[in-house]
Amino acid sequence: SLVFVSSLLSAFVLRRASATMGVDVSQPPNWGCLQQSGVEFAIARVYRSSGSVDPNARSMVSGAKNAGIKYVDGYIFPCYKCGNGKQQVEDAVNNLRITGKGRPEGMEGMAYREESNSTSGAMIGMLWLDIEGSQYWSASHSDNLAFIKDMTAGCQSAGISCGFYTSASQWEPITGDSSEFGSYQLWYAHYDGNPSFSDFSPFGGWTKPAMKQYKGDATMCSSGVDVNFY
Repeated sequence: SLVFVSSLLSAFVLRRASATMGVDVSQPPNWGCLQQSGVEFAIARVYRSSGSVDPNARSMVSGAKNAGIKYVDGYIFPCYKCGNGKQQVEDAVNNLRITGKGRPEGMEGMAYREESNSTSGAMIGMLWLDIEGSQYWSASHSDNLAFIKDMTAGCQSAGISCGFYTSASQWEPITGDSSEFGSYQLWYAHYDGNPSFSDFSPFGGWTKPAMKQYKGDATMCSSGVDVNFY
């Protein structure tokens, strides 16, 4: 995603020489234990494939930050059949925002930012658009691309930087391997158990990744997580 303003990926630029471990979650985990186990960044689900915001989104994001995990992002699993990708992104972001007296003094009527790219309240550095599962999408590549483009329009209107979570095996059947979004940051999945980008092969206009999910359906601290690195 875009010119890099995400706190998580700013850290990636500064610290890419050493692997940094993080997790993504769809249910509230034991954040304190994960932080003490070496987890340095977290990505929480903030929108569900059913077409609704995740009711645990705010608590997962704030829980990670309160546990001392510095870099916290969110991901949206969109609902193609529900339509209106722009609105889905806006709903996900707006759900994380505090209104009324929760805004900092002097920021009434504005979208408050902590750092350069976050929401007030349950603040995230970046929103990742989860593009996977061709069974959830249209058989038409052009229709799917139009929906994805609508989602990126939602990122712009909501004032959040977005990136893509996908892999070649998912992106190609859904989009026809379109390179239209190659300027966005890529978080890809390859469950080889190896925190390294040495396995990466370009696809979809992406020549290098920002992050890798290298272990899925893992258990850490009695919590279900996927394990990532940058």
